[in-house]
Amino acid sequence: MAREPDTLQWRIDAMTILHRVTAAERRLSASIRVNKITMLAAADELQAATMDATTWLTANPCPEGRLRAQVAWVLTSCGEAALTARRAASDPLAYTEEAIVRVRGLLAAIDYHSGGLDVGHG
Repeated sequence: MAREPDTLQWRIDAMTILHRVTAAERRLSASIRVNKITMLAAADELQAATMDATTWLTANPCPEGRLRAQVAWVLTSCGEAALTARRAASDPLAYTEEAIVRVRGLLAAIDYHSGGLDVGHG
């Protein structure tokens, strides 16, 4: 089924901001293997990118309901991953294997669900 031109244009416009989110998500994923300070910085970056994307999406709603829901899920999950990573990195009692497993699980789900957001997919 062909996409409506407005949906395709929205995807093209959204890619810049969504690429910033997915790049920050990849950095958070890599930071887990480094140290708490690096993980905290990456979590802050992901949160900032997620907030910027959410603001942009509020001003530029996606015309396609299914895609809108997918983007909202990815952004909500990114926010949750950033918050969980921040807590794990800043609270000595929270930095447990369970917290790290939770962050990794969220990041894996985000990777999976954000793959279809590329302009060439759909």
